[in-house]
Amino acid sequence: MERIVAESPRPDFLDVGIGTGIAARQFLAAGRKVLGVEVDARMAEWARQRGLDVEMMAFEAWDPASRQFDAVVSGQAWHWVDPVAGAAKAAEALRPGGRLAVFWNAGHPSPDLAEAFSAVYRRVIPDSLASRQWTTVSDAYSVLSGRAADGIRDVGAFGEPERKLH
Repeated sequence: MERIVAESPRPDFLDVGIGTGIAARQFLAAGRKVLGVEVDARMAEWARQRGLDVEMMAFEAWDPASRQFDAVVSGQAWHWVDPVAGAAKAAEALRPGGRLAVFWNAGHPSPDLAEAFSAVYRRVIPDSLASRQWTTVSDAYSVLSGRAADGIRDVGAFGEPERKLH
């Protein structure tokens, strides 16, 4: 979060898939103005109850209405967005020099525990994100971040995507 704030010195942020507002509240605390876009009515209401501005719509169909933002961020949600259409919409909503930052949290249990988690998820819900996340840290979320990076590249409006593990 600190890096995104530091590298986006202007204040207007758009949070794609704002959910309950966990990331948005941290950006607000860092002095940013945040507008959320959320497809799920329950999540949007939850964020609104915490004082956040939210527009209800799938991001790919959302209309920025000539508004521009200094950063488009998405914490834990970009995998729900079409990677090419989402990157194109982000490019449309960003001011020149703006930043697109999509990020996820990845668990890091011990190898034995990771395998136990993975075995259960493969058995119960084999096609879920949870069934893939309990691999090595370097592989955690690599499918999601790879799809996001490919979509960003395909749009051609951004530089080469960076992948950071913290």
